[in-house]
Amino acid sequence: MNKHYIWLSAGVLSLFWCAAASATTYINHTGKTSLNLSENGKNTAGFYHTKVGNRQFMGYINITRAEGAAGSYYYTGTFEDRAIGPGKTIVCTGDIDIVRHQVGRNGQWGADVTWKVKGGANCPSVGQKFKVNLVESLPRANSKGDYTASNANTWLTETAGWSTWPYWRVTSRDGELNCRQKPNGAIKQVYKIDRDTIAAELRGTNAILMENGQPWMLTRQGCYVRANSQYIQPISLPE
Repeated sequence: MNKHYIWLSAGVLSLFWCAAASATTYINHTGKTSLNLSENGKNTAGFYHTKVGNRQFMGYINITRAEGAAGSYYYTGTFEDRAIGPGKTIVCTGDIDIVRHQVGRNGQWGADVTWKVKGGANCPSVGQKFKVNLVESLPRANSKGDYTASNANTWLTETAGWSTWPYWRVTSRDGELNCRQKPNGAIKQVYKIDRDTIAAELRGTNAILMENGQPWMLTRQGCYVRANSQYIQPISLPE
């Protein structure tokens, strides 16, 4: 388990597009480690996906304790993971600790995750401890300021993999943003900078459509906004 590709969430994500408000995604600097963590303190289960050598493991987490401190939040619980695909049965169990904290002064959040392996069937890691340091996977606009599927699909789901980051805020200079029936089409509604949060439509996982070389994001209200940093920016999900 010294290399991790982790998927973690604390909800039933067959309806992941409804659960987005209570979960965020974290990654490491290489992008090889990803974690989706509930932040609302109500859910008590999670899952993760780990790659060890040429085997993949799917695991589940039971959160037994959650508490806050100045600038941080702590989750503790237990985990069980199982090798998937061809090969011998491998099951590992143990304790897990997750520390969510702010990273520097830029408002970004991090999550430090520690696995303490205690048992299981054919588990090669019994008695070992593994720690991974992650940062929130906020989308980063490209050199044109555009958010596309390649740089905005940074929110992790259990059933569908990567999808568009779920929540955005208005950044238009005039404080208003038109949402159109189709890209460059008629105006359906107007979002305001101090009033509205823009929710991406995630039932198709990718909410961004390219039109004449420009990305547009489909919102949950069934209209499109220009997906550019002049108009929208992603919202950090942990409260």
